[in-house]
Amino acid sequence: MGPRTLARGLRHGLLGSLSFMLAAQSMPFLPGIAPAPEISEGPDFAELLPYRPLPMVTTEGSTEPLHYRGEQVQNDSSGWSIQRGGLQSADLLLVADKIHYNPKTNLVEAEGHIRLEAQGLRLRAERLKMDWRQRTGEAWALELEFDPSWTLKAGEASFNTLKRWNFQDVKVTSCAQEQPGWSLTMSKLSLNLDHFATFHNAKMYVGPVPLLYLPWGTYPAKEARSSGLLPTLPKYSNVLGVTLALPYFQTLGNSADVTFEPEFHQKENPLWAAELRWHPEPTHEGSLSAEYIHQSTDGEYRYAYQFRDLWKREDGWQFSADLNHASDSLLESDYGRRVGDFGGNYFNSSLYLGKSFSFANFSVAASDQRSYFSTYSPSVLEKQTFPTIQSRLYPIGVGLLYFDAGVSAGRMAYRLETPDVDTIPDSSYTWNRADVYTRLYGRLGQWGPFRADVETLARYTAYDASLREPLYTPQTAVGSTLDPSFNQFLVDGKAIDRSLLSGRFKLSGPPIGRTYEDLHFWKYSGDLKHLVEPFVAFTETSSSSADAEIPRFDDVDSRPGAGGSAMGERSLEIGFMQHLMGRSTSASFFSDLVRWKISSKYHFRPILLADGRYEKGWTTIETELDAQPTDKIRISYKATSDLEEKHTDNSLTVNVGTDFGGQYSLAFFSTAINSLLIRQHGIQLAAMQRFWDDRLRLEANANYDYSTIVSAQVGLTYVTPCVAYSVRYTHSALNAVSSISRENKIEFVISLKSLGDFTLFSH
Repeated sequence: MGPRTLARGLRHGLLGSLSFMLAAQSMPFLPGIAPAPEISEGPDFAELLPYRPLPMVTTEGSTEPLHYRGEQVQNDSSGWSIQRGGLQSADLLLVADKIHYNPKTNLVEAEGHIRLEAQGLRLRAERLKMDWRQRTGEAWALELEFDPSWTLKAGEASFNTLKRWNFQDVKVTSCAQEQPGWSLTMSKLSLNLDHFATFHNAKMYVGPVPLLYLPWGTYPAKEARSSGLLPTLPKYSNVLGVTLALPYFQTLGNSADVTFEPEFHQKENPLWAAELRWHPEPTHEGSLSAEYIHQSTDGEYRYAYQFRDLWKREDGWQFSADLNHASDSLLESDYGRRVGDFGGNYFNSSLYLGKSFSFANFSVAASDQRSYFSTYSPSVLEKQTFPTIQSRLYPIGVGLLYFDAGVSAGRMAYRLETPDVDTIPDSSYTWNRADVYTRLYGRLGQWGPFRADVETLARYTAYDASLREPLYTPQTAVGSTLDPSFNQFLVDGKAIDRSLLSGRFKLSGPPIGRTYEDLHFWKYSGDLKHLVEPFVAFTETSSSSADAEIPRFDDVDSRPGAGGSAMGERSLEIGFMQHLMGRSTSASFFSDLVRWKISSKYHFRPILLADGRYEKGWTTIETELDAQPTDKIRISYKATSDLEEKHTDNSLTVNVGTDFGGQYSLAFFSTAINSLLIRQHGIQLAAMQRFWDDRLRLEANANYDYSTIVSAQVGLTYVTPCVAYSVRYTHSALNAVSSISRENKIEFVISLKSLGDFTLFSH
């Protein structure tokens, strides 16, 4: 029985009680706690090795080449008697405490620590009687082993050609333990390794607890993949009632297959789902999955699909696709069809085709980002990049500097759905954009404690459409009465183009530092060095009268200049970098423990900043902090403070690991000055802690916006080598209307090694 045979059969047998033939690629649910026979331990693998490579004597009168070896060997009229030895032919090896072989009849009888090995078969038993030539016989107190970790135990079995087996009192599991976490038992099993197997009185146990009973079932046992029904378990939900999936697996040749998985609900219409998979060659694989339901409770049509494909050619070309779409943001939460973290984004899509050459790369790409809103508008926003051709020249050394360049051409789009906003009709806005740039950058020189860096950039961008109305007046920096949260998406104006030159010069130094030797505090011991390096940078980027009409899609539009500068920017940036470095001994090198940057910009002329503000003069103070005082603690902080309006955008992240296998993270964020984004603020918390040598795990995450818990999830899992029991609680503040959606959900999930996850209860 091959590696895949048992696993396939086990999965199929769950449906054996139904009145149709099971013909799936997996093996059935075997069952009933029949008393497992006691099987003494066989010879160690090292004990078996001498019977394989060493030359052996060929028996006289044998009908086939047969070799023997043993501690004691006797030959009389009845045949050969071997003590602690073995028999071996071209395709079969037998090792046992006692072996008797009759060369006239080819009959072999063995007792004690029996080990029989053939192609794809490993058998242990206490007693064996077989015809060596015909490969037929009987075995008692036996155990069959299957790759990678399946075992089948039986009190008695008969076999024919080592392909057809009849077992009595069978027990199957993938747990290599004396007391397995889960097992399948049956009173009788008839197995044909070239065709099918049939079992009777099957029971599945998790520990000592019976979970499922099937009076009869059949499954395919052959090595080749087979079509048929897959395993399933019913589950219960107070919203959907009793739910039962009936998955069917269909092979499509040697490199493709499809699974149809309708899910039937007591209180709702069926959910129809299917997944097609292909793997024609080692460098090419993909899948297509879809699901659909017409809800009886409210008449809503809901759907989702996903297409994935990855192809890496030997000549360097690569193609990848990840296309996802859903009718709404709650389908996965309501029906839980896909595997992933709660709140994961299933709605982004991308396509890529490209190749890297020795001096440049070339690619064609497309993307779609879909965002859902509820209390904010637009209700749905899609940001799309239609196939965009792009090529970039790798940096080339020019003296002390580097030169690179790039060109791209493509089509962009915004698609709005605003059912709650009468002034903004649902529509799509598309435009073509072509862009080319050249750049020269690098270190200009080092003079004593001072260092100079320079970056120059030339860019040309052409748009065949612009914003319907300018977001602001460039000459006076006076904003219009337009709402930037809407009007930045309305791209149906005239065609425009933009040419700009940009340069940035940065002078750093002199660094000032001080070393503190042989410090001891907290868990740190060694030398510390504090270093402060001031810098000043001047940036100049050209402007035009059309700057306020440029569509705001990505950095090419809003930050096109050197160093990510905005259109028309003429600014002076002043700041300093601080480094706190440490080393354990005077013979080792200093490494960064804390990096802290503080800077502020003065704008000499009014511009539209990347965050939606149009200002002049001193605008913001930027603060960035990155600290890692120990290998278990990481702190990141970034703040942008508006000097005039006294508002700040903040983000703080703290990650902490413990000596007891725990991981904790805390994130604080707020947006108060960015007028092109929805104002947000809140706290995110995530934690994972292991207990009892990782047998018990507690995981949790939560998002809190200072008024309500937007989402939260808590899971408690008890883990054994073969079984995991999980209780999961999920909370989600609903952001859309669904007749079956609930803000709170609790689930009980059991995970069985080699069989997968089963959700038994959902409320």
